[in-house]
Amino acid sequence: MNAKTFVLALAAMVLLSTTISAQYDNALTLTNVSVSPNPVVAGSNVTIRLQMYNGYDNWLYSTVLQASGSYPLLNVSPLSSYRIGVVNPGQTTGYYNYTLAVPYTAPSGTYTVDFAASYFVYAATGTQVASSSMPISFYVQNRPLIKVFASGSGSTLYAGHNQTVNLVIENTGYGAAKNVSITVARTTGLNVLSSVTSFYAHNISEGSSVTEPLLVGAQNMSDTSILVNVTYYSSNLGQRYSTSQQVNLSVAPAAQFVISSSGTPPTIGATDVPIHFRITNTGTSEATQLQISLESPYPLTPVAGTAYIDSLAPGASANMTFMVNVDSSGVSGSYPVTLTEQWKQPNGAVDQQYTGSDNYYVTVTPGAGISGFTEEAIIAIIVIIAVAMALRKKSRKPKPSGKEKK
Repeated sequence: MNAKTFVLALAAMVLLSTTISAQYDNALTLTNVSVSPNPVVAGSNVTIRLQMYNGYDNWLYSTVLQASGSYPLLNVSPLSSYRIGVVNPGQTTGYYNYTLAVPYTAPSGTYTVDFAASYFVYAATGTQVASSSMPISFYVQNRPLIKVFASGSGSTLYAGHNQTVNLVIENTGYGAAKNVSITVARTTGLNVLSSVTSFYAHNISEGSSVTEPLLVGAQNMSDTSILVNVTYYSSNLGQRYSTSQQVNLSVAPAAQFVISSSGTPPTIGATDVPIHFRITNTGTSEATQLQISLESPYPLTPVAGTAYIDSLAPGASANMTFMVNVDSSGVSGSYPVTLTEQWKQPNGAVDQQYTGSDNYYVTVTPGAGISGFTEEAIIAIIVIIAVAMALRKKSRKPKPSGKEKK
């Protein structure tokens, strides 16, 4: 046999072997297939339950079943294999379960998992290796995903001050989120001052968000957080989701003020009189360009109602003086005044202005003279006194003397 004849004979044998092996491929088919849950929701597990049926007249030996698929379900890597062994001709195997984790990031769409079985067939031509490919397709519905965080301007708080945190409620998933409910469950290092601590949105579409304000008072901590409970439904209201999320915030040092009144209180009818206060920075940051404004009710009227302090270091104090008029028709007593502080501090932005306000009481005393009497009352008293003195003088006038009778 020459070389050419040998090569042709070898090729024929390989072709015949391949043809004989190929006739046993796809001997197995899937039957009684179920996919649960239905629909399959991204972010959850899906279980595929199946049996295999041998439709050929040959016994299949050393049968092995495994599943494979592309990203994002299996990322090409196959699942663990089932070693089934012998499958009789015309017979159905037992049930086999495969559980897959569907990532949160899997977009909505149809996905296919390929189930491949390999086995041996003892044929007249010898042992043959064959396989069956059995794809299963199912639809994945991606879920909406609600995330809660603080907006940039409200994520940094300042110790000792009341501020509004803007809670952003955003749907970062797929499809609309329905009946979204957010409840503030707990805070660390914060005092929640808002009377409303639960928020509701009927619908948040994919990629959209809503913002809800929450008034809080930050304590002297470097970091703090808000724990929120979140519940919402899928767009078809078929699935309910519930999570607890932590909204992290940072607390920066800040100036804080204690103000006390000092000096002599003003009197009724006084004009251009000073009222004095003393301010102390009890915080942990220097306050610069400090401006304090006085607002007062009747009978006080500010004449010079603003005081300026160039800087006030932590622990330092300074005196403030405001000029006021006191209406002459007013009455003595204690009157509430509001002092509003505006300042800048080194750890803030260049154009950032900090504000705060406090209420105090200013005592107004009666004017000089007879306490508590009006001008008309004083005149009436003077007239009464003059009349009384005249009557008294008249009553003391001596009687004329006469001659004594004998």
